[in-house]
Amino acid sequence: MSFFQLRSLPGSVWPAVPHPQVSLVWNAYQQLDRTQWMRPEQIEQMQLQQLNALLAHARKNVPYYAGLLHEDPITSPEALRKLPVLTRELYQSNFEQIQARALPEGMTAGDKGSFTSGTSGVPIKVLKTNRDALWWSALFLRDLEWCNIDPKGKLAVIRLLAYKPQDLPAAMAGATVPHWNPSVKMLIDTGPCAGIDIRLDPRKQLDWLRREQPDYLLSMPTNLEVLSSLVRESGEPLSHLKMIQAIGEPMSAEMRMRIESGFGVPVKNIYSTTEGGYIASQCPDGHGLHVHSETVLCEVLDAHNNPCKPGETGRLVFTNLHNFRTPFIRYEIQDEVTLAAAPCPCGRGLPLWLHVEGRRYPNLRLADGRKKSSIGIVLGLRQVGGVHQFQMIQRELGRAIVRVVPDQTWTPEHPNRIREVMQREFESPIDVQIEQRPYLERLAGGKLKIVVVEME
Repeated sequence: MSFFQLRSLPGSVWPAVPHPQVSLVWNAYQQLDRTQWMRPEQIEQMQLQQLNALLAHARKNVPYYAGLLHEDPITSPEALRKLPVLTRELYQSNFEQIQARALPEGMTAGDKGSFTSGTSGVPIKVLKTNRDALWWSALFLRDLEWCNIDPKGKLAVIRLLAYKPQDLPAAMAGATVPHWNPSVKMLIDTGPCAGIDIRLDPRKQLDWLRREQPDYLLSMPTNLEVLSSLVRESGEPLSHLKMIQAIGEPMSAEMRMRIESGFGVPVKNIYSTTEGGYIASQCPDGHGLHVHSETVLCEVLDAHNNPCKPGETGRLVFTNLHNFRTPFIRYEIQDEVTLAAAPCPCGRGLPLWLHVEGRRYPNLRLADGRKKSSIGIVLGLRQVGGVHQFQMIQRELGRAIVRVVPDQTWTPEHPNRIREVMQREFESPIDVQIEQRPYLERLAGGKLKIVVVEME
């Protein structure tokens, strides 16, 4: 495999022999190299076999599922849809009962757990095993290959790095480690990885990037969008940058175009979640996102809970096929997905999505009691322009806040144009407070919600 150099044991040059601690990762990756070319119906049948192993474990060892799952095996997608959906709220309220009392042979409990970002409420805790870590590392290798990334280059990472307040000053100062990913550092050779916390002022982030001069950049789309605007405004591109990976948030086609235009390099998208791990990555031929069906079984459902047809958009419900410690069986993530209209021309049998819509835009609360999607405000404010970033907040009827980070095209007329958009979308006079800020602060989880409705 030419896209990375296998690190071998001392004295073993050819054929290379990986370190025993990561040989399982290498074996798993080689399996992924084969399974991606299976026919869709073959992939589906293998998924159902793994699903039944998970369900049998959950019935026996997970109290929450003991009375919910029947013993008959699931033999079709139709049978799967008869199982109950697990919502975020159900998971939170039944967390103690969702934890497995025992694990299959060979599985060991991981660390103290991971937390979701909490953008839709209270963060939830996800417990994992060594099996989850194995597949995460194997899919990391697949993603490197699909994106045609040379890991010997320098990587810059701008994401949530400090999970405790006392760690934030150091995380905002930035640090460099000698390897991209600790979990595979004994398997492949990589260049250094420089990291900085995403809550730093984007202008300071850009200064840091100019000092670091990375070959690759990884961050969230909303952060990449404002950085690309700052780069475009400065007229000074990042000369060493070859490619960007967008993670952690949905990325629309328009957002991708703005990021690529500003930086002048291609953007690759990764769709992953704490609950599901790697879910989908960009097709190597650029046709959309391929689902990693070896580790997650995805359903895209319409408003009547029926599977969407090719080309349609629906809400995502997924099953993590390898988390036996806190099983996510038919978990509703509240993201929306658009299915491709036809199989991928690249020949892979993995399902193809055009894009992930992300969480639905929250509904505005109108003066007459109606609710209305806020997508019109998002599109309208983007059309007004004059800003690097914006955020709209509604906390009460008849009043709203619009926070903006002005760019060099901002004029005294822009506030009036913003108020016109707000009045049009709220369909009545509304008091709009416009706040100019040097940058927009992010939530504790590192994400940025561009529309916030804080009303029941």
